[in-house]
This record gives sequence, C-alpha cells and structure tokens, in this order.
Amino acid sequence: MRCLTIAAKNLRRRPVRSLLTAAGLAAAVAAIVSLVGVAESFESSFLALYTQRGADLVVQRRGGAVQLSKGVSLKLGQQIRELPGAGPVIGGLMDMVAFEDRDLFMVIVNGWAPDCPVLERVKIQDGRRLLAGDKNCVMLGRVLAANLGKQAGDTVTVYGQPFQVVGVFESFSVYENGAVFMLLEDLQRQMDRTGQVTGYIVQANPPGDPRAIDSLRANIEALDPEIAATPCAEFVGSLNQMRVTRVMSWVISAVACLMGAFGILNTMAMSVFGRRCEIGAFRAMGWRTWRVVLLIVEESLLLAGAGSIVGVAGGFLAIVALAHWHVTSGLVQGDLPLRAVCEGVAMAALMAIVGAAYPALRFARLAPVDALREG
Repeated sequence: MRCLTIAAKNLRRRPVRSLLTAAGLAAAVAAIVSLVGVAESFESSFLALYTQRGADLVVQRRGGAVQLSKGVSLKLGQQIRELPGAGPVIGGLMDMVAFEDRDLFMVIVNGWAPDCPVLERVKIQDGRRLLAGDKNCVMLGRVLAANLGKQAGDTVTVYGQPFQVVGVFESFSVYENGAVFMLLEDLQRQMDRTGQVTGYIVQANPPGDPRAIDSLRANIEALDPEIAATPCAEFVGSLNQMRVTRVMSWVISAVACLMGAFGILNTMAMSVFGRRCEIGAFRAMGWRTWRVVLLIVEESLLLAGAGSIVGVAGGFLAIVALAHWHVTSGLVQGDLPLRAVCEGVAMAALMAIVGAAYPALRFARLAPVDALREG
C-alpha cells in the first residue's frame, strides 16, 4: 500500500481534528492571499496610471513620495517639452479630500488642463467632459459617483464649496474610477497653488528606449537640482505608501503562518503519538526511517492542500468584498494576482513541512521494539 493512501486513510479516521487543522491553515492562506493580493493590486494599479499612458518618467520634487505639499512650476513643463528626445508631457495637480458623511476618506482629486489627453481618453458614461471656461465643475469616476449617489447635473460639495457634476466617467484605473476630476485652474485656486502642478509624466522619444530615457532623465534633472525624473516602475516601487503596505501585509502573513505551523505541529504530534504502535509495526515490517517520515509529511501536505483550496477561495472572496465595499471600492480592484495565489500555496506547503518535521523525526527514529512497547 502506498504512503499517500495510508496518509489519506489516517486523516479520514480523525475527521474532526483533520477538519479543524485544515480550517486553521485555510484561514492563514486566506490572510496571505488577501493581504498580498491587495498590496499587489495597489502597486500594479498605481503603476498602470503611468504605463497605460505611455509614460517613461515621472517628474516631481525630490523626496521619494507623491509630493502633495510641494509643487512644480508650469514653466518647467514647457522647458521639458523643448528638450531633445522629449515626447508628450502631461502635467497635473493632485490632492486628497474626504466625504465624511459617506465614510469616504482619501478620495483623490486631480486637476487637469482642458486640453489634457487624460480627459479625452476616459469613457463618458453620463453627461460630458470638462471644457475650457467651466467654473466650479467636476467629473466623477463611476465608482465615486455610485458611492455618492450622484449623476450629471447634480451638485457635490468639495472643499466646502458646491461644484456641478458635468459628467461621470470610466477609466482603466481603479484609482481614477474613485476620483474627482476638475480643471487645473479650479484646483490650483482651491489649493492656493497658482502656476503649479504636482508633477509631470513624460514620454521619451522614441518611447521605451533605455538610452533615450536615460538621456532625457539627465537633461530634465539638469534643469533644476530639486527635481527628480524617475522611471515609472522605480518611482512606484520607492513610494513610502507602497513599502508600508508590503511590510504590513508580510508581517500579518508571517503571524498567520506561525499560527498555522503550530496548528499543524500540534495535530501531527497528537496523531503520531496515538499511533506509536502502528509506526512500530511498520518499522518491524521493514519500513525505513525515511519512509515513515514521508508518511507523516504526506499527511501534513494533504491537510495543507485542502487548506490551500479553501484559503485561496476565501482570500479571493475577501478581495472581491473589498472591491465592492464603498469605503475601499476606489482603491482595490476585484482581481486575484497569480503571485498572491502562488505565495499562499507555497506558504501552506512550508507550514505543513515545518509543522510535521518534529513529530516525523521524533517517532520515526524509535526502534520497533520500543515503539510497540510504548504503544
């Protein structure tokens, strides 16, 4: 009889203990999948804001984060456009507001020039786009509009002032779907940042050429020593918000893994302790130590497999729930990154092996006579 068959029968003989252990592992895997998945979603969605528009460089004040408190002069944008090897240059102002009556916090507000390509590329679901000459007018992303219960023609209060909603749009980005768009001049006035933007996204010419990007980067930074021109992926990866999200997700995941490993250790130790006589019989029949260890580890891996299936499903449901919860729907996408699944399953397998290691080695080394006597 194969070890795997014996392992499966041993687990079925103790259904309650096996189910409880698998449930504990499933909870750990669900925590890993959901937390890592959300962290991956944050980073990939933020990076898409730049890459989907063909940007090669992000130009902002030095500091390694989204500089909401410091602006960049509009004159710098014109200087960048005149540089050799510079393609399209898009400047925008960014801020964050809250709609506390709707429990919505950290809602992004973007200010764009009337001729900005960003306004042209979004899909209008209701109403129209912002036009030059509009005053105190905004466009709402479809998610934010649904959360606020607003449509074209309604009025929304931003910065304590009424703004007319001229349109509801849909973007490729989950962040923009939960954001407010207004004309650059309006947002500059509200933030007291006349003549400034938060930063620029710049495309090199030719786009994506490493040498062209490096040359353009050097030329841009030569314009102002306080300005940093950073490749998009490097910029997103260096954001403090992304780093904190990644660290927190892994700290919580590590705690979940530790608890899962202890659960496996307890289950396998009790299971093996109660089967000393059986293990002694196997050893008396000629089973080698490694084969007994393999039997115990396979039992643990079967539990991990069952826990992984349930845990991945649970983690995916958690991500979907966050994507539909009005508080986080403008920040979290409802997809499940493959990396999160792989890491969750790998962690479950690691927990299973670590948890089974001690009882496997402890009892597999018993002499057959000792094991039968103790049993």
